[in-house]
Amino acid sequence: MFFERFREAVARLPDGLIRPAPPAAAEAIARAEAELGALPAEYASFLRSFDGADLFHEAIVIAGVGEAAPRALLALNDDRQEPNGPSGRRALVFAEAVAGDRFALDERGRILRLRAGSDERIVAGSGFERWLDAAVARERVLYGPDGEFAPDVFDDDGEEIAAAVVLRQSERVLKVDPGSAEAQHDRGVALRRLGRAERALEAFAAASALDPDDPWPWFDFGRTALAAGRDLPRAREAFERAAALEAGPSGARLLAWATRAALLAGDEADAARARSAALARDPALLDALVRAEAQATLEGDEDARAENESLRLALAPASAPRRFLPIVKAEGSPRPPRARPPRPVPAARPRGGASPKAGPRRR
Repeated sequence: MFFERFREAVARLPDGLIRPAPPAAAEAIARAEAELGALPAEYASFLRSFDGADLFHEAIVIAGVGEAAPRALLALNDDRQEPNGPSGRRALVFAEAVAGDRFALDERGRILRLRAGSDERIVAGSGFERWLDAAVARERVLYGPDGEFAPDVFDDDGEEIAAAVVLRQSERVLKVDPGSAEAQHDRGVALRRLGRAERALEAFAAASALDPDDPWPWFDFGRTALAAGRDLPRAREAFERAAALEAGPSGARLLAWATRAALLAGDEADAARARSAALARDPALLDALVRAEAQATLEGDEDARAENESLRLALAPASAPRRFLPIVKAEGSPRPPRARPPRPVPAARPRGGASPKAGPRRR
C-alpha cells in the first residue's frame, strides 16, 4: 500500500499544512503490537511509510509508535474501551482532533469518531486509507495556495464556516469515501442551512442508513421535516428512533419532539403515546422545559425560547410560561445536558493567519 493520494498532497500543498513523520522502525511497530495486539493492516502499512502525521496545523494528528511520532499510539490507548464487537477486539484509537475528539479503528476496519466528553461514536470512514484521503480532501478546501484560509471560507460574522464551503467539503469526502456517515450528516446540515430541505432530508436518511446507531442524523431528519412541514409521520418515527438510541433526559426531550410532530400531523393517539413515554423517561422534563424557556427569554435567545415553548406546549397544552430570576451557576459547575452534542470544530487556524474575526467558532 503506497498511499499515493496522501503523498501527492504532501508534495503539492503549501509547506506545513501536512507534516508527516519519517517511517517507523520495524522494532517500534513490533513493540506496539506486543502491547496492543496486531495493528490493522492499512494503519500498519501507513506506519511503515510515515510514523504519524500532523494534518493542517493539528486539525487532526495521527499517532505513531516511535520517538519522532507527533502523538504516541500507546498513550492514546491507555484507557482502551470495552470490546465493540462479537470478536472481542477493542477499537484502536490512532488519531486525535483539535477539539479533543479521537478516531478509532473498529473490528470491521471502519473509522469511528469518538466525541470528546460523551460516549457518542460516529462512523467517519469505511477504512483507514479512504478516511485519510477524505480528511485531506476536506481540510484542503479551506486553504489557499499561500497556506492561509481561502477567501469567503467563513460566514459574515467570521465564526462559522460558510454553509456552501461545508457542502463542498462534505461532497469531496463522499467522492473519496462514500461510506462516511459523518460526511453525509454534515452535508445534510449544510443543505439545511442553505434552505434546501428536500436534499437535506435525503442526506440525513443516507447518514442514518450508513450509521443507524447514531441518534443525531435521525434527530436532524425529524427536525428538518418538521420545520418544512413535510412527511410528519416519518418525522415522528425519526424522533422516536433517535430517542431509543439516546438515554436519559436527552432521550426524553427527543420524545417531546416526537409528540410535537404527531400533534402537527393530527395524530392524537401517537402524540399521547409519545408524551407518556417522554414523561415516564424523565418526570422532571416539563419543569426543565419551563425553566429553559424562561432562561432563554431572560437571555434574549429567541430561537431557544421558541423551541422550548413548542416542546412545553406539546407535553402540556394548557401550561403557561413562568418567569424566573436568571439561573446563576457556580464557577466550574457542570452545564445541563444539550439537546444534541456540539458539531465538530473546523480546522485550527493557520499559525500565520486568522479568520476574518477572532474569537471562538460556533459548532
